[in-house]
Amino acid sequence: MYFLSDSHYILLMCLVLFSPLFGAIYAGFWGSKAKAGHIGVFNSLLLLISFGAGVILFIAATHGVRLELTLMDWLVLGDFNSHFSFMLDSVSATMILVVSLVSLLVHVYSIGYMENDSGYNRYFSYLSGFVFSMLLLVMSDNFLGLFIGWEGVGLCSYLLIGFWYHKNSANNASIEAFIINRIADLGMLLGIIMIYWVFGTLKYTEVFEMLQNMQIPQYDLYIIGILLFIGAMGKSAQFPLHTWLANAMEGPTPVSALIHAATMVTAGVYLVIRANPLYSILPDLGYFIACLGAFVAVFGASMALVHCDLKRIIAYSTLSQLGYMFVAAGIGAYWVALFHLFTHAFFKSLLFLGAGNIMHAMEDKLDITKMGALKTPLKVTCVMMIIASAALCGIYPFAGFFSKDKILEVAFGGGHYILWLLLLIGAGMTAFYSFRLIVLVFFTPKIHTIAHPHEARPLMLYAMAPLALLAIIAGFFEENFAHFITQSIVSIQSFHAPVGILIAITTIITLISIIYAIFKYKNGFKAKQSGFLHRLLSNQYYIPELYKKVLITPYGYLCEFLWKKVEIKIIDASVDSIGKLLIWLSKLLQFIQNGNLTSSLRLMSFGIFVMLVFAIIGFWR
Repeated sequence: MYFLSDSHYILLMCLVLFSPLFGAIYAGFWGSKAKAGHIGVFNSLLLLISFGAGVILFIAATHGVRLELTLMDWLVLGDFNSHFSFMLDSVSATMILVVSLVSLLVHVYSIGYMENDSGYNRYFSYLSGFVFSMLLLVMSDNFLGLFIGWEGVGLCSYLLIGFWYHKNSANNASIEAFIINRIADLGMLLGIIMIYWVFGTLKYTEVFEMLQNMQIPQYDLYIIGILLFIGAMGKSAQFPLHTWLANAMEGPTPVSALIHAATMVTAGVYLVIRANPLYSILPDLGYFIACLGAFVAVFGASMALVHCDLKRIIAYSTLSQLGYMFVAAGIGAYWVALFHLFTHAFFKSLLFLGAGNIMHAMEDKLDITKMGALKTPLKVTCVMMIIASAALCGIYPFAGFFSKDKILEVAFGGGHYILWLLLLIGAGMTAFYSFRLIVLVFFTPKIHTIAHPHEARPLMLYAMAPLALLAIIAGFFEENFAHFITQSIVSIQSFHAPVGILIAITTIITLISIIYAIFKYKNGFKAKQSGFLHRLLSNQYYIPELYKKVLITPYGYLCEFLWKKVEIKIIDASVDSIGKLLIWLSKLLQFIQNGNLTSSLRLMSFGIFVMLVFAIIGFWR
């Protein structure tokens, strides 16, 4: 890769970034027209070009290539200037590879999944637009470019979650996701403004160099770190800004695979990893991030234990796994956090796409307690879902074993024993709910009433095959991955842990949970429990109801008061009064325009007289 010139790298960067944008614009022209089958194929080919260019850039990065490329000036306002520029290092190269690969496979899968949907063209426009925004987010070399991509991701996720806008539930879910993310993004925007105020630049390299070489007040750094993390909390659905993630399952299932497994929700983790020089010198804030992540790892897993909605179970699993990533990032093991992000993208996307196959077979029904015996008609999907679940649980030799157990190791080795214990509990819960889903869907006696459940189209299965392969083998790249990422990020976490003992403990807990789930549900789902704990978990700890009573309902009353008392009686009345005054004046002065020539001459003469009086007064003054 050393023979490539800067112009070649600029071309490759442009192919990676702008191929999805071109697809989004092209599909948008067909948005209101009848389904055009070539749209899905064309956009998938553009994603293939983006992925191919991404692979070349990734290989270049593995050979030590580090680049900062500027396409053009973007904003020049007085002393402030920001360029439309990108960087290539091991972190951005990894994210480009993950985003482009998963996006390509989701596009191909969607050709079959959305085959009979009337919004086929519009769907691919939104999907490609989302990929462009995510790539802009991870490729930018400055905080402003990251923020533009960040907001683009939020907009496209709003459109995709509410894709079936004729459903009230989809509309409500999209609005909820949009509003919660806007609240968090305000914190992030303030953090970016604070960065410019303190450092005078938004470029990563310049900001981080100043961090190392200048004495910046700790107070300012803590404010910046907290504000940036608020943005990360919203995008990665960390407590208490987590409620939108499960509700976002109202969108098409491939959207869930892309947005809520591999790309959008991991943007918050990417932000913390990218800003690692800042968080490395704020260990207290980093430890808070780790504690919150450990809490969310258990919190999300606990809700998945009792839910019966196929997609929501996987969504809560995503919430839990994001907690693991934040634990690793919070305690300074940045490459471990990125490694789990890397492996998680493959097996979680595979789970969501498998859920899409099950939904097609079950005529869009989602209740896993009313399925059963699908292992025969959905043989391939069953195998792939088991592979993905085994990877999620951290069973050797699947990918999750290497990345998830590594987080447990660094937590224990760093002396964070409470965090390790919480993550271990989360691992046990993960194993239980994962195989509870597998058993109830595929292996229990038949409960559903579908006459002939059918396997997904071959094209959809082919799109899932690379994810299944990566869910098996991705973990074996651990050593190479660690060496590659630490070229750009120096981990501040040093640990000495009894690795063999920790792996044995985690494996035993995981296997016990799996065996318990199999025996508990092998004969089908028993009647729903009604105990307090079950109700608490089923209702998401009553947090949505709490938000409704404490925040949403009072806000609704406030809006109604402002509407009826302020807008209608003051603002509207004031505007109406201006109109009424003008009408009154027009009636008062309408005699001027009576069409009588004599009256017009008199008024004209009077006007000239008034002008002369004012002229004389002005002259004498």
